[in-house]
Amino acid sequence: MLLSTANEDRHAIQHRLNQTVLDSLKPLALVLSGYYVLMAVSHALLLAPPTAGVMATVAAISALFTLGLWGALRSFPLAPQHAHKVLAIQLSLTLLNSLLHLYLTQEPQQTTNIMLVIVAAGLFFLSTPWMGFFFALSLGGWAAVVVSSPPDAAWAHFGFGMFSALLLSLMAHVLRMRSHRRIERLRIQDTRQKMELQQRTNQLETSISVGQRITSLMDLDALLHQVAELIKGRYGYTYVGIFLHEDGANTLVARAGTGQVGRALIMRGTVIPFGRGIIGWVAQQRRAACVADTTRDPRFVTSDLIPDTRAELALPLRVGDRLLGVLDMQSDQVGAFHQEDVPVLQLLADQVATAIQNAALYQTEKYRRHLAETLYNVARALSRTLDTDEVLDLILKQLVKVVPHDRGALMLRQDDTLKIVAARGFNEETMPLNRRVPIRPADVFSEISRTQHPLAISDVLKRADWQHLDGILPARSWMGVPLIHEDRVNGMLSLAREIYAPYTEDEITFAATFAGQAMIALENARLYEQISRFNQALEAKVDARTEALQQAYRQLEKMDRAKSDFIEIVSHELRTPLTTMRGYSQMLLTDAGIAANEYHHQLADGIHQGALRLHQIVDSMLDVAKIDNRALKLHLEPVPLKLLLDSIARRFATDLAQREITLSYPDLHALPPIPADADALKKVFYHLVMNAIKYTPDGGSITLTGAAQAETVEVVVRDTGIGIAPEMLDLIFTKFYQTGSVALHSSGQTKFKGGGPGLGLAIARGIVEAHGGRIWAESAGHDEAACPGSRFHVVLPRSLPKTDGLR
Repeated sequence: MLLSTANEDRHAIQHRLNQTVLDSLKPLALVLSGYYVLMAVSHALLLAPPTAGVMATVAAISALFTLGLWGALRSFPLAPQHAHKVLAIQLSLTLLNSLLHLYLTQEPQQTTNIMLVIVAAGLFFLSTPWMGFFFALSLGGWAAVVVSSPPDAAWAHFGFGMFSALLLSLMAHVLRMRSHRRIERLRIQDTRQKMELQQRTNQLETSISVGQRITSLMDLDALLHQVAELIKGRYGYTYVGIFLHEDGANTLVARAGTGQVGRALIMRGTVIPFGRGIIGWVAQQRRAACVADTTRDPRFVTSDLIPDTRAELALPLRVGDRLLGVLDMQSDQVGAFHQEDVPVLQLLADQVATAIQNAALYQTEKYRRHLAETLYNVARALSRTLDTDEVLDLILKQLVKVVPHDRGALMLRQDDTLKIVAARGFNEETMPLNRRVPIRPADVFSEISRTQHPLAISDVLKRADWQHLDGILPARSWMGVPLIHEDRVNGMLSLAREIYAPYTEDEITFAATFAGQAMIALENARLYEQISRFNQALEAKVDARTEALQQAYRQLEKMDRAKSDFIEIVSHELRTPLTTMRGYSQMLLTDAGIAANEYHHQLADGIHQGALRLHQIVDSMLDVAKIDNRALKLHLEPVPLKLLLDSIARRFATDLAQREITLSYPDLHALPPIPADADALKKVFYHLVMNAIKYTPDGGSITLTGAAQAETVEVVVRDTGIGIAPEMLDLIFTKFYQTGSVALHSSGQTKFKGGGPGLGLAIARGIVEAHGGRIWAESAGHDEAACPGSRFHVVLPRSLPKTDGLR
């Protein structure tokens, strides 16, 4: 069953991935058609004949083909499972144009066009097999052109470039695949949890509804049959039956059942011994049995009346430790019952058991003619409310009608004392509510608790252990009636007469009977309050869980958009250095001729700068990978923060001067050295200062302030920039997150709102936390006109951290 669910999840996720690719086909076809038109024109104007004619013709044919494909996709629906095939055709056509160009010109630098197509494939393919096919096609085509071309040392260099492009494309493909799969898994999990919560809510509502309908039924047979029919009607089970425990025997008797099967079992006088079948097992063990497949459970006994039973759930009907019977539910569907259904249905069974007990007690009392009228009125009065305070007041109010007395008190046991929770017949000055009477080993309550029978004292003056409450008129005749629940004395009714008037046997019997009714009313009120609290708690949990899931889903959507933006930025970041290397690929920086030729020197310098930029991006990605994998190694040594920030200020001196931004840190010289990894900590403040420069308008200022505490050192980076929205103060530290629209240029690192991979703050947080410190941001909000600024707080320990962090 779990395997089937996993397969369904995989199919659903793959379908969504195919649908995502399908959604990108039409815009991609339209963009490619425009691209081919531009290529046809540029080839015709810039390339030498006959290459210009061939390439222009091929580009024009490709433009017509992609434009026709765009029209076909708009006019005819395409199944998602075919999306990757069409995508492969589109990208293969682009690849073939680039290979043909390379073959005709035999210029190694044209390899960069193929590298760009490979990188684009990593952004579009969401199928690893198709990705592998495209890689093989790209490498095979390029290798064929290389073999057919004249030998040239540049081919080896561009071969390395091809390998780099394949690696980058694979990284983009893996990241995008993981992101999409994770979102889809969370969406499937969220849907299932909502369905489960709704199912549990429906079950609970049904349980409460059934419980409310059966509480007023006092005829036992009618109650049993109505309970069975209500459960069958609400849950749609094949059969519902109730089997009651016979007094003095370890057997169950069929007393109610649905349909012809239920009537037949009753007419047969079906008796089930304890331990026989699933029903007998539940009676013997006094716990529920949930059988999803009866063919695999050795306890199941086939019945000729219900031969199609495939799943069964049997629940004990009990009140405390007393077993009243078994509620049995059967279905002809395998897996109709789940273990998660047991708690809610057991609550329903407990309500049914309480109703059965109430009905049985009512019938017993009805046959006692000498108590019928009085106790019936008392029971009606007590059943009018389920509020505990009202029940307590009614008990004493109705008790005086059963057994006349001057003062009455209801006392409940709490540890080693009796607490007076209700009282009647006392004046305001002597009202003993909430007073506690200590329980002594040989006092009246200990005797009542031991015998579990009423205790009547004709004259309390003759009893040496009598406890008299101060401030209350002494009693003369007294009776204590135990309040028993689950074979335990939980308290007692104290009835006092101020004159000598001993209680008669009839009064003692009446009081004992009334105490039983009172205890039922108290228990019903307690159960009602418990159910009400449970319902409120469940509703609160459902609301909180639903809100948490919605918030998590929204956050994941934002993170996914940030990752997609990151991939787009990476492609643009790499395009500039790769384009630069295309024209200067045959030049070597260490060649003596380069230094003598200014033009060649500029070419080499361009290659160098592009490589530095690419190296910086790769370093950031590696730092993030180390942080995620908890593989960041720190080499701690005393680090003076002033000297560290001096090096960072020198590094940004040119950028600050170009932007006319002032960087100051006047009071950091007083900060003590802290144990830290200097190189790692330098990255923290490098990214913070670069971030401040990027989002501070020209002419602004950046200030670094510090303060030393007993155990920590805090550095605050303040800027006069555009600020951060409150809801983004946590998200900015996540990987690939970008504020505002994503910049698509590689030279915007320190320009106002310039582009970047979105890794700096994530790296800063990882390094600070690895040092045992904390980092957070504060801002009044995002406003590009008012520029409220931002504050980044970095708190680092002055001593070695107690935990290893990410080391």
